[in-house]
Amino acid sequence: MSLTAAIEVSTDRIDARALGVKLRITNPADRRIAILNPDMGVPSPALNWPYSKEVYQTCLLISFGYLSMSVTEEAGEELPREAIMTSAVPALRPPLELGPGDSFEVAIPLGDFYRLMSGTAYWVALTYGDRSLKVSSRTRVIVP
Repeated sequence: MSLTAAIEVSTDRIDARALGVKLRITNPADRRIAILNPDMGVPSPALNWPYSKEVYQTCLLISFGYLSMSVTEEAGEELPREAIMTSAVPALRPPLELGPGDSFEVAIPLGDFYRLMSGTAYWVALTYGDRSLKVSSRTRVIVP
């Protein structure tokens, strides 16, 4: 048995531009499971990073193939993702060791990467991990 993943809509951001989700990854097994640590460090002050730490982490996870995400309209058309570039190299931490029942979450600020419309429903699909272990989830999100 492997890890499970679920997408939760962040309730602290209520407009389309600031909409975020959390990918909750849980170990339902009765043994410890190691998975890629999502903590990619913080932007260097020299980088003059104009976005949040969550945007920085998401950019690095995407650029190194540790996270893939898509947002699709109800009709099936995939939205284009805004290109936010960073020239940083991730600071890979030791893998997370999840005991039975343990979980962690990866915050993903969707509104920074997609032009979402208030009152609209979308399908959000996320895949997280490295070559040794990946987890995926898909859910319907209605933008407030």
